[in-house]
Amino acid sequence: MEYKNYSYTDKSSIELLLQTNDNEQIISAIIGAVNGIDDWEWLQKLCLNYINHSDYWVSKTAISSLGDVARIHHKLEKEKVVSHLKKIVNEKLLGSVNSAIEDIDLFIK
Repeated sequence: MEYKNYSYTDKSSIELLLQTNDNEQIISAIIGAVNGIDDWEWLQKLCLNYINHSDYWVSKTAISSLGDVARIHHKLEKEKVVSHLKKIVNEKLLGSVNSAIEDIDLFIK
């Protein structure tokens, strides 16, 4: 496994990666955005757009990234985000959902 450090600071570059419809590019864009963009509202919207993606790994990344946004920025629309997360029914994603909600509860008061 190769470790890659994704960190993007330019929203337009991220949006170009997202438009490729390549799942690996989408995942790197989400991770890189969370690591490099200092706009929690934009990040929240980005992640929410992908939590129900048809690809498991894209969804998992978006879900986990919501917890990361809470941890890094200490800001999130808690009720809105948790409501969206609780609507996820894919059993394979429930562990990630629960972890994200725990992070949100821990970092957003």
